[in-house]
Amino acid sequence: MRALLPVHHVLLTAEACVDRVSVMLDDAELMPALPLGDVIVEELGVDVSYGALVILRDAGSTGPVSYDAGLILGDVLLNLMRTGLFAMDRETDALFAMAASYDKLVEASGFRHSGLDRTEFRTGLAASLGAYWSGVRNAGADTTGLFDRPDFLRRPELPRYLRALDASFSCTGADDIPTRLMLPAGGTRPFDEWVQHVGQVVSAEIGANSKTSARSANNSQRN
Repeated sequence: MRALLPVHHVLLTAEACVDRVSVMLDDAELMPALPLGDVIVEELGVDVSYGALVILRDAGSTGPVSYDAGLILGDVLLNLMRTGLFAMDRETDALFAMAASYDKLVEASGFRHSGLDRTEFRTGLAASLGAYWSGVRNAGADTTGLFDRPDFLRRPELPRYLRALDASFSCTGADDIPTRLMLPAGGTRPFDEWVQHVGQVVSAEIGANSKTSARSANNSQRN
């Protein structure tokens, strides 16, 4: 996952109380004033960096690890969307662009000997995003027929489906998206810092204004 996610993160297996995969921030409060990161440090003795993602994988999962990596990546992208990073009328473009970038990234030479099965990874990513775009409860449960194969982002039916879902969707295809869009230089960083980078580069790619840039400009004016 470190080659895909340039953020501090902890990957744990869980016996219960988790879907096949689950992604949370370290400061998610399990109870008032009891953040998840502190619980992991105290109960498991595992160091959790400030601003890290906590990734939980079902200990009983017998599915391919690469498929679960796709599910995890999809969940991370959906967490990005929930931060309100993009204007509502550009969210579909942003999510498509981010997913397309990763779809191309796993073809890069650095992944050829990583052990990642590209087909399984893409199928897991399809299941995660398909659940979101089709509105079903669980990954892999949609019945549209669009999200059950690894080349889902390259199928001409998908842009048509997304335009019907969101009239403001304007991306023309996955091939137009830069491969390393989601990978800033400088190594790993806290999730919030990565969010700022993503907001700027993805907004520039889809021709939208980044909310992080707007917030920075407002802060500069106040100062």
